[in-house]
Amino acid sequence: MAKGKLLVIFLMLAIICPVMTSCFDAKEVDDMGFVIALGLDKGKTNALRMTLQIAKPMAGENGGGGGKDDLPYAQFSVEAPSIFSGLNMINTSASKQISLTHIKVVVFSSELAREGLGPYLHAMVRGREFRPNMPIVVARNSAEEYLESVDPKLVVNATKYYELVYQSYKYTGLIPKVEFHDFYLSSESLCKNPVAILGNTAKFQSVEEFDLKDSTYLEHGRSEPFEGDFYAGDIPALGGSRSENIGLAVFDGDRMVGELDGTNTTLHLLCTGDFVHSYWNIPDPLSEGHYVLLDIKQSRKPRHHVEIVEGKPVIHLTFNLEGDLLSVQSTIDYEAGDNSMILESAVESYIIDQLLQYLDKTVNEFQSDICGFGTHARGLFTTWAEWEAYQWKSKYKEATFTVDVNFKVRRPGLILRSKSSVTSESGSDTQ
Repeated sequence: MAKGKLLVIFLMLAIICPVMTSCFDAKEVDDMGFVIALGLDKGKTNALRMTLQIAKPMAGENGGGGGKDDLPYAQFSVEAPSIFSGLNMINTSASKQISLTHIKVVVFSSELAREGLGPYLHAMVRGREFRPNMPIVVARNSAEEYLESVDPKLVVNATKYYELVYQSYKYTGLIPKVEFHDFYLSSESLCKNPVAILGNTAKFQSVEEFDLKDSTYLEHGRSEPFEGDFYAGDIPALGGSRSENIGLAVFDGDRMVGELDGTNTTLHLLCTGDFVHSYWNIPDPLSEGHYVLLDIKQSRKPRHHVEIVEGKPVIHLTFNLEGDLLSVQSTIDYEAGDNSMILESAVESYIIDQLLQYLDKTVNEFQSDICGFGTHARGLFTTWAEWEAYQWKSKYKEATFTVDVNFKVRRPGLILRSKSSVTSESGSDTQ
């Protein structure tokens, strides 16, 4: 009986003791320096210049833009032959061990991107600390300068700033939806090419410096710029962070081959199905010189149908959109009846023209399938060997498109009838 009790006691101790021990390799959070942003440029003394923003402890209480010392992060720069050797070098001067487990964004300079990002992407995809959902940004100048211009004004937590600012594609349509795992897979794919968010430091220091010389509104056939007719860094605006994000960087594999402005980025989101909603200025079909402002949404994902005709891709696209009336400058009654149908038809024609111009740029200027039409084309081949032999990426430059847009006005806002219709009714009553 005594032996049985001793056996039970030993068994209980054997079970409890491992639970009561701590992890031998545990690391205290206060002993770690968490990188929230990583910038990569070409170095002067070595292959790579790394810029790291490391979150400050308790930054939520005293961070937020009073000056460089009040920023919610500390910034380090080092030149090294590779990313991980750069971490080693920074660890020699930082008081805490550097960790990439909470990184929110990776920024590449355009100079580095045009040479090819393959070596850095492969290092990141193997590294256990890099997150698959972190956004990829290409800075038009240097990544270091771009990160230095970040100064969160509306949030005191820099991590929250990075989480929110690259989600703006959902309500502006002016930057693409980009995550690291999609970017890497697209760079290695036979079916599509990747894109990255286009970033830059704002070039204007005062309102007196504002100009439109770098706006793309003339390319779009407009007499004045719309909100998307800019590249990052060229927006005539002041206030908030001096880092700007608008447009996208076009890649062929891992090499950057061009840029698209904010307007074309909206059209890119439409083609990929990532468009959520944004505000559009549509030329008034019944009053020249005026615009109709609409909040346009995607009612369902676009339909892609690809054919191979005489060895060349023929791509058919169908879009289903709906919108809310926000403003009618001419006060013409577009709420119902024939005028509503006229407006819907004008919107459809306008968007079709814009989409065809965008698709033409991807074919003739960049020769890069950044919309992923190849993923729909590969189903036309019976074997993988046939698909590889077709060489979709080289054939894409011969692609032609047909575009169909179905648009409906769903809601007129808080006004049921425009001024012109009310005036005409009251006039007829008087008569």
